[in-house]
Amino acid sequence: MSLQYDLIGPSTLVGDSIEEPRSGPAAGVLVWRIAECPFVIECAPAVLLQIRREVEAGQNLPGSRREVGGVLFGIQEPGSIRILACRPLPSEHAMGPGFVLSQKDEHDLARLISAPATVPELSALQALGWYHSHIRSRIFLSGRDLQVHSRYFGAPFQIAMVVRAESDRPLRAGFFFREPSGEIRSESAYEEFPIEAPPAPGLEPQMPAASRAAPSDKRTHSRAKPEHQETEVSCPRCGSTLLRRSRRAGPIERLRGIFGAYPYRCQECLSRSFLKTDPDLLERARSSRRKRPEERKRAWQRTRRDFLLWGGGIIGFLAILYYLIRDTGPKQDEQ
Repeated sequence: MSLQYDLIGPSTLVGDSIEEPRSGPAAGVLVWRIAECPFVIECAPAVLLQIRREVEAGQNLPGSRREVGGVLFGIQEPGSIRILACRPLPSEHAMGPGFVLSQKDEHDLARLISAPATVPELSALQALGWYHSHIRSRIFLSGRDLQVHSRYFGAPFQIAMVVRAESDRPLRAGFFFREPSGEIRSESAYEEFPIEAPPAPGLEPQMPAASRAAPSDKRTHSRAKPEHQETEVSCPRCGSTLLRRSRRAGPIERLRGIFGAYPYRCQECLSRSFLKTDPDLLERARSSRRKRPEERKRAWQRTRRDFLLWGGGIIGFLAILYYLIRDTGPKQDEQ
């Protein structure tokens, strides 16, 4: 896949071919060519900039972070789609900070998709797909995302874009599309690319960094699952089965683990809850990716620190108590 600006000039090299520059709204677009995708994806840099601002605004909300999303609009041509605008979908986040659509959100989504019929700025465009951000999970489409995509974006040329927001790394994104067979690879994007911050005023815009292959994740969610998993292990808030063990905080949560209750984070609504684990879930946890040495070291340091703090507090309390109740014996009368 190649990713570069289609600049105005005598001719522009895109991929392995020479293309004449376009004029009008399509000039200066970014171009993605993916071998598995039956069409070329083009996008105006201003659209990526707007999406970046929306994601960063969701990251900087007071109290907690929230995932955001919206609809992509543009022009569909034979062999290509051209994304020229986007509109955010205000979600009520009824199930938590994750971008999980409620019944009201889906009603607003259907109305937003039909916006080109009523909004003059979008009159010449059509809905080409949708986008949403992830703040805790990797770039992938969940089962709920696939249902939304099939229900509202069923055309062969309509796509989904997932943006991964991390506090200490640049924003990255990936496209999901229907292959010629009609299937959608949902466990990860074929390629991921960065959404860079806009250049400072007066500086020349730099070419975006070349996209890299998406990291392979062997813990895919498309493998066969036990029939009883959906009823025994699911998020109590949104009902999703995409759960991941969360880090235990403090001695109280470690004590609850003795009785079989462990904290889990839902990868869709992002809520955190304690669940009783069944034998199958424990077996999956044992067979999952092991912690790296530095993670084990940090976990041991936290445990040792807790023991030292609690032990030192108990010893100090006993010392003070002994000092207060000790028997000093009868005092001798002064001669």
